[in-house]
Amino acid sequence: MTQEISDLSKKQLEMEVNRVAVRMKTVHHGDTDKVQHFVRVYTLAKTIGELEKLSEEEQENLELAAVVHNIEGEEKIPTVRDILSSCGVEPETAMRVCHIVENMDNYEHISSLDHQIFIEARMIVEFKEHNTPSYEIVKFAEERFITNYGKMFLKRAFDV
Repeated sequence: MTQEISDLSKKQLEMEVNRVAVRMKTVHHGDTDKVQHFVRVYTLAKTIGELEKLSEEEQENLELAAVVHNIEGEEKIPTVRDILSSCGVEPETAMRVCHIVENMDNYEHISSLDHQIFIEARMIVEFKEHNTPSYEIVKFAEERFITNYGKMFLKRAFDV
């Protein structure tokens, strides 16, 4: 019975993330770079989170943050909150996701493992997209990467 509940929870998470992803594709209509960016971050974050064995709640926060993180503009967090709400995300989850997104460039106050994994996945993708020099990648990784699988994916992506 426990496995059935877990499978149901995973299916519900997939459906929730899919609703938000479809909404984000609408928000970024015509901007394939932004769509591809959030898809890459989402895919890597999801994989690292699963390998690091996050709780279901942390995995949900991580996946949703990865999908919605590249909203731009002064009203970023209210926009993210509105998107999550319109897709049926619970208010507590939306609040946590907004916290991760709001602090995605704040490396001094990483609040949890889901936040850490989000940053690691996002940075791996951004290093690749921006052709970041190896010495900058190594410096950032030494200071900021802590998960085993984040480090593994970084090493495999850049041979550093």
